[in-house]
Amino acid sequence: MTRRRFLELLASLALAGPAMAADAGSIRVSGPAVAETLPLLVMDRAGALPGMSRHVAFTPWNSPDQLRAMIATAGVDAAIMTTASACTLGNKGVPAAVVALFSSPVWLVSPDASLSRLSGLDGREILLPFGPGEMPDLLLRALAGQAGLRFTPRHVGNALEAVNLLLLGKGSCALLSEPAATLAVSRANAQARPAAVVPAKRLDIRDAWREVFPAHPELAQGALAVVGPLAGETDSHGALRAAYVQAAKWVAEHPRETLTLAGEGFPALGSQAVDGVLPGADIRLVTGPVGEEAARFFLGLLHDMSPASIGGKLPGPEFFEVSA
Repeated sequence: MTRRRFLELLASLALAGPAMAADAGSIRVSGPAVAETLPLLVMDRAGALPGMSRHVAFTPWNSPDQLRAMIATAGVDAAIMTTASACTLGNKGVPAAVVALFSSPVWLVSPDASLSRLSGLDGREILLPFGPGEMPDLLLRALAGQAGLRFTPRHVGNALEAVNLLLLGKGSCALLSEPAATLAVSRANAQARPAAVVPAKRLDIRDAWREVFPAHPELAQGALAVVGPLAGETDSHGALRAAYVQAAKWVAEHPRETLTLAGEGFPALGSQAVDGVLPGADIRLVTGPVGEEAARFFLGLLHDMSPASIGGKLPGPEFFEVSA
């Protein structure tokens, strides 16, 4: 595919909206090296948002601290973050609203087959990207606590660091999102000696969640949230959500082009490709009342475990704007 054809495909995402007298500027978006960031990269290249003259400008974030710094300095208008982070921002006085929710695959990756069951977590040391109180830590503590299991967290800088420690034999299990989970397994198999037991994706945490919380089967721990002045521009939230949904469909239909885009716009994400594609690109959005109920249940669990983990209190009725 030529570069011209590639850019034409991206441009096809920009729906013709009503003309406006002047460009209101760009909407600055950010995301980490996970599959849910891919649509933001597409939106960056696609032109004006549907029905608006505003373009999307993407910048990656590589650690929760970096994202918080960007928000604190008014350097970002919307970002992929956790529902707990978005709630915390709102509780700390930063205008924030969630416009999309994700039920993303999160894997226990290990050479040990006993971790195909949640009970195999008991008494284990687990490599967790980011620090205490960040989402990998909170998610696993909420699930393990309800199941009556104990584990020892070992916090590392990010998902790729966890992958490398796992491959070096300096850890026996890691909690990883996509595409890092598939990358760990692919690299392990490429480096393995004959008959060696290598890390595999043992348990999708969403499956464990449904088992432990059968009355609340959806796990909605990830979000696209708007912050700062954009949180008050409610008319723009639907356009942003619609553009994200459309871009997510494009990502699923154009895996090779998406990889090229990721390599150009976010090399740390593009480097996680396996066999020419980025795993996890079949992004699972949860919308409407089902999504909001799932997110509120999750936040309620975190609040019961540690109110500080969501900024002290549950969000108000206007916090979630996730209708399709």
